[in-house]
Amino acid sequence: MSWSKSLQGFAEEVEKTLTQRQKEIAVYALQQVIFGSPVDRGTYKGNHRVTVNGVTGEYSLDMEDPNGQRTLMEGMQVIGSVSQPYGEVVVQNNIPYGQRLEGGHSGQAPAGVYSVAFNSTVQRFSR
Repeated sequence: MSWSKSLQGFAEEVEKTLTQRQKEIAVYALQQVIFGSPVDRGTYKGNHRVTVNGVTGEYSLDMEDPNGQRTLMEGMQVIGSVSQPYGEVVVQNNIPYGQRLEGGHSGQAPAGVYSVAFNSTVQRFSR
């Protein structure tokens, strides 16, 4: 009896698959956050940040992105840089009024943004 693939090759294939799955989940979560964000001028939507293996405290009150496309493209670039599984991809927003929005302060997002995106992501990928 013998293996048709080396164990090293198998492990590398599994890691590649896990990395791709992590990217898929992170992109979906980012999309849910962006598209679920309330819009006045687009400042909140323009301040979603994606980091890998760390967090940031950055935000800019001048960063507006009403349709979210720029924010999505920038976030996808960061997610695309993930090259190994088991790292941490963080989607966050540090705008000072973000906690109020998460608490339902906006009629456009009465159930919040991140909690809704989290639940949607869990439902989609927990099959």
